[in-house]
Amino acid sequence: MSREVVPGLVSVVIPAYDAEPFIAETLDSVLAQTWTPFEVVVVDDGSTDGTIAVAESFGDRVRVVACPHRGHAATRNAGIEAARGEFIAFIDADDLMPPDALAIRMSHMLADPALDMVAGRLMCFLTPNMSEEDRRRFMVPPEPQQGHLPGAAIIRASAFETHGLIDESVPVLCELEWTVRAQDAGARIRQIDDVVVHRRIHGRNLTLRRKQELDADRLRILRASLARRRRAAAPTAETAK
Repeated sequence: MSREVVPGLVSVVIPAYDAEPFIAETLDSVLAQTWTPFEVVVVDDGSTDGTIAVAESFGDRVRVVACPHRGHAATRNAGIEAARGEFIAFIDADDLMPPDALAIRMSHMLADPALDMVAGRLMCFLTPNMSEEDRRRFMVPPEPQQGHLPGAAIIRASAFETHGLIDESVPVLCELEWTVRAQDAGARIRQIDDVVVHRRIHGRNLTLRRKQELDADRLRILRASLARRRRAAAPTAETAK
């Protein structure tokens, strides 16, 4: 992976696929951040609606990268490649950032240069136009949740050089797979209690639509992590003597 890095810059990467109903509100929340400097990169995953037009309507405040439809993980990797920042923050195109979301996480990053990632909590909410029938179907936790969702973390760009890009063979929980893989390899990750993303529940969320794949991803990630830890704990031929 070869990219020019602007020191101190945070790249907010927004992967988007058919996100026209929500992306303007997401972009408004990102552009209202109290932290500077940051750039906003929307990576469109071959949308068939007006997602690109909405993103481009924000002018030079938003950079749009158009890609063919390749899925969840590949779109994030395209965002990593396009980002110019020393730090990368993901947020999905239907979620929202509180105004101090970047500033809170960056205060930890700058205070401890050895950190690779700072992840906060997320608060779920039901999208306002959801029908009463759908509202009864979805359980929204009343308390903030510790999340591996992309919007919950800021990651030092160099961590992707060290630990590799996101695994495109993981269909749903690709961010969790990267986090666990990086942590197993020694990445320094700090969890904080601040709410840094408001996750919109609207019924078409990827983790709600693809529950079977989500469960399979969890099992695969756990097994891979256990295998890495066993290999790391196994004595070498020299130490076994």
